[in-house]
Parts: sequence; C-alpha cells; structure tokens
Amino acid sequence: MTDAPVAVLTQCGDYVGPALARVLAASGHRLLLHAASDELVTELRASGATAVATAGDLTSAAGNHALVSEALERYGRIDAACFATGVIVTARFLDTTPAEWDFLKRTCLDMVFHGLQAVLPPMADAGYGNVIVFTSATGRRGEPRAAGYSSVRAGANMLVEMAADQVAGRGVCVNAIGTNHMDFPGLIKALGLEDPARRAKLEAQVPLQRLGTMSELAEFAAVLLDGRSRFQTGQFFSYSGGWSN
Repeated sequence: MTDAPVAVLTQCGDYVGPALARVLAASGHRLLLHAASDELVTELRASGATAVATAGDLTSAAGNHALVSEALERYGRIDAACFATGVIVTARFLDTTPAEWDFLKRTCLDMVFHGLQAVLPPMADAGYGNVIVFTSATGRRGEPRAAGYSSVRAGANMLVEMAADQVAGRGVCVNAIGTNHMDFPGLIKALGLEDPARRAKLEAQVPLQRLGTMSELAEFAAVLLDGRSRFQTGQFFSYSGGWSN
C-alpha cells in the first residue's frame, strides 16, 4: 500500500525497538529501522510488513539527516519518528569523569538535538507528524547515583518541549517518554540486577512493585505515534511504575 503511513525508529537492536516495530507493523506502517537485526527485519517481512534496516551515527547531524533523507527517498513521507537515545552511566556528581560527561552529552543530548532538527522540518512542511523521544524518568526525579545522566536527561526533556512549541501550529506533535525501572539488558547490567536479591530490592522501591516490560511500553508509545491521540505535544510522560510523576 503506497499510502500506508511511514515510521522511522532508531536504536532498534534492543530496548523497545523490536517490540515497537512489531506493534507498528501490525497497524500497517512501513518501517525504516535503524540498527535493527537481520532477524527482526526477516520476521517483520514474513508477517507481510514493509521493513528496511539502515545504519549510521546518530550522535551527529549528518547521520540524522542521512536517516531522514533515506526515509523520504524510499517512502516519500514520514508520518512518525521515534528516537531512542542515551546510555546509562552510573556515578555520583563528583565521581563523574570528563570522559563520561562528554559521552553522556553525545548520547543523551546530541542525539535528541540532531534527531529533532533533521525530522521536524519535513514533517512541518507536510503539515503532519508524530515524534517521540525516549529520555528517562531520572530527568524528572534525579537519581544521585546517576547524577550526570539525570542532568542531561532533564536537558533532553526541555529540548523536546522547545522543539514542540515551534512546530505545534504546523500539525506536528512532539513528546518525550521518560522511562525507569524497565526490564531490559541495559538496566539489568547497569544496576547489577542479575542478582535476584538486588532486583527484589529495586522492585520494592517501585510503587507497582515490579519492572516494566518492553511490550507494554511499545503499546503506550504506539498511541503517541500512530495518530490515534494527537491532542498533546511538548509533554513529558513518566513511564516508571509510579516512581516519578
């Protein structure tokens, strides 16, 4: 279907990327998937979806513009874009090294800035678009054990708000979803949750008493991407089991 909506998803090798790609494929989206595995693309195509993998450095302006240009050249439009950004670095403020700080800025701020600057102009020109940036709930409720990470995530949330304000009148919705306490390898490794006792201790700090799953996060994100709900923009949605609100 040449008129089917188009979604661009980044960092599809892990985190919510595979689950979100499956949800959007099921709703008829044609997909450009950054950093997706061959297995995921094969699975989606076998289900009847149009899915193409791509690669590139998304900490750079050039990499993000190349991603957007590829989607436009291949499909002629972009209806939805989801930018998964950031890498967890755990360290208190005085223990954060300059190298770690530079890394956090590249992955948590530069990726947001360059991604939004690349995708918003063509969406605004088309008069339609839905964008999600995945940040972190620590950008709302700081985590002292991840001081630098919390700080750049707060900055990313403000970038989303400012970008949304500029394109709201042109039919484009831009929102952030800030997660924490999600069951995925990055968090498990960063916090040592392979230890059952340590995991139980963390889950006890979450009002819902468990970690969130990628499948339920994908369903939540899809509502903001597929056009079902477009009366919100410039918002930060905390997805952390009640830990941050």
